Amino acid sequence: MDKEYEIRLANQEDIHQIAKLYVDSWKRTYQGLIPESYLNGLTVESLCKRWGDYIKEPKQGIFVAVDHKKVLGFGAFKPYHRIDDCIYVDSLHVEPSFQGKGIGSALIKRIYAVGEEESYSKMAICIVKGNDRARELYVKLGAKHFRDKVDDFTGEITYSEILIWDL
Repeated sequence: MDKEYEIRLANQEDIHQIAKLYVDSWKRTYQGLIPESYLNGLTVESLCKRWGDYIKEPKQGIFVAVDHKKVLGFGAFKPYHRIDDCIYVDSLHVEPSFQGKGIGSALIKRIYAVGEEESYSKMAICIVKGNDRARELYVKLGAKHFRDKVDDFTGEITYSEILIWDL
């Protein structure tokens, strides 16, 4: 990677950048995969609240990759309520100009390490079908297909896949 970056747990000062990255990433990545009405309803303001509340909850957090206070990417994690003894990668997004430079892999590895430290036996992530670039990364990092899933975004059905790692 051309630039150095640090990975650390997010704090309140990072939340606006996390929310903006999330909204921009969803609108770019999921165009044509998720209903436009849902994507158009995503706002930085509402996501600031969501991610701000997220980091206050026990047993969950957000790792950020930062370069001089600029958030280049983030990975959110929490216990997964659908699979016993599993940590869940709730969200993973990297600025487009920094994709393919190892940040996503580094964030996944940090969450994996939390899973090991907390004695989880598995780590999972859910991806929207058609998000092939993300799927390729996760499989390259050792994830395996667990099961397919149906989602309902604003009344329209979409399809997702849950991938899982053994820890």
